[in-house]
Amino acid sequence: MSRRKALTRLEAVLAVLFIVALIAAGVGWTMPRAPAETVTQTVTTTIAGTVVTEVQTVTQTQVRTETVTVTVTQTAAPPPAEKFKIAVVSDIGGRGDLSFNDMAFKGGDEAERDFGVEMVELISKTEADYVPNLETAAKDPDVKLIVGVGFLLSEALLEVAQKYPDKNFAGIDTFTQALAQEKLGKILPNMLDIKFEEHKGSALVGALGCLLAAYYNEQGYEFKYIGGVFGIEIPVLWKFEIGYKWGCDWGLKWYEERFGRRAPIIGEDSLYGSGPDWRDGLYCPGGGEECWYKNRVLWTYTGTFSDITKGYAAAKPMYEQGAVAVYNIAGPLGLGINQAVQEIAEEKGLEMGPPFWIGVDANQDWINPGFIIASMMKRVDKGVYYATKLVLEGKFRDIVQRFDGVLTLGIGTKIDGVLMEGISVSTLADLDEFIQMGIRAEELTGKKVLPMPPEQIKQKVKEMRESVADWVWEAVAELEQKIRNGEVEVPMVVTEDAIQQWREILG
Repeated sequence: MSRRKALTRLEAVLAVLFIVALIAAGVGWTMPRAPAETVTQTVTTTIAGTVVTEVQTVTQTQVRTETVTVTVTQTAAPPPAEKFKIAVVSDIGGRGDLSFNDMAFKGGDEAERDFGVEMVELISKTEADYVPNLETAAKDPDVKLIVGVGFLLSEALLEVAQKYPDKNFAGIDTFTQALAQEKLGKILPNMLDIKFEEHKGSALVGALGCLLAAYYNEQGYEFKYIGGVFGIEIPVLWKFEIGYKWGCDWGLKWYEERFGRRAPIIGEDSLYGSGPDWRDGLYCPGGGEECWYKNRVLWTYTGTFSDITKGYAAAKPMYEQGAVAVYNIAGPLGLGINQAVQEIAEEKGLEMGPPFWIGVDANQDWINPGFIIASMMKRVDKGVYYATKLVLEGKFRDIVQRFDGVLTLGIGTKIDGVLMEGISVSTLADLDEFIQMGIRAEELTGKKVLPMPPEQIKQKVKEMRESVADWVWEAVAELEQKIRNGEVEVPMVVTEDAIQQWREILG
């Protein structure tokens, strides 16, 4: 190519730059004022599109001898993003419960990791701390989302959310919007109650418990029941209670269908009740065709979510009466249930259950590997995480309006096509992330929490699960699939009339 042709193309490029500058001036483009500097660059980096080919040609032939010098005003760096904090206000269980509250803080930790937000932790020692803690969070100008953890914060959230309408509030297991409807005649536009399908997850572990009894009784044991230790008697725990009892009934009926016989001992005729409404060992209300496995679950409400000794006192007699597993529905009280199991293990020289206990909220299988058969995972962490994501995306208040202020996370839940599940039964695959909860607890308390190294924990849990017949796990998976696709419906009990009705049916 001749030098004249190369210069002609170069002149054309400069002409384009000149025209662009004129257009920019004509439409009023402005750049932030900053010190001008001279930038020397080859033409190859200044023009995009079809012109690039021409400029590249110039570069290939002239790069050693010819550059284009253009004086431009540099764009100032954008200001840093607005600071974004979330505040998590605990229930009275506080940090270190390895369950409900710790799960909420776990969700905040994950929001920090994934979204670059900052979490503020406010621990409630008593119920009197709820309003002051919520207000402390609301007064921080950088806090964009305030999460109250637990049913007992419902009224406090109603009070504070009204006082700070520019702030976004979420409650885990709260009924704040129901209170707003009752007292104000409308929902609050800045408040989201996050609820869970606990009845469905409880049905899964109820089926697991009664199928475990059937399996071990085939091996010569005499387990007569499963047990449940509850905290304060509130509607959200009724969902756990009836779901658990219903799941036991489903599991024993599954056993009958699968093997063509009644489950040994736990299916006996005379042990669980008798009378005009009983037929073949099942309770048939009014002598009707529909019959139920009644009184297979031992249960008690302790009236507390913090007194670990009451967890022990409730669970120990359940094991003595023949419970193969006891379900923890009381947060930290699971540590009391664990103590009861551990005593039995030491007395009998056991390295692995039965008996077992069943964890709640978090994957608690690591707490005493080999003796926690599974956990009903109520993903409070996901509730905090999803709420943060919705605020960051500017969708939070839209979701409040569209769902009347209540977001329910369960099995197969999708919001705008995005999977937002909140209920599952623990697996080996998710054990790692929850071992980290124990490690975190050690850092916070300075005390030993993990019972053994992580790899040893995972090995023991694996051995325990493999010691149980495959058909037990297959049945639980089948129930989950039937729940997911709507083939079965687990009763969701949240009223006094309903709880009395179902207790009459299932005991």
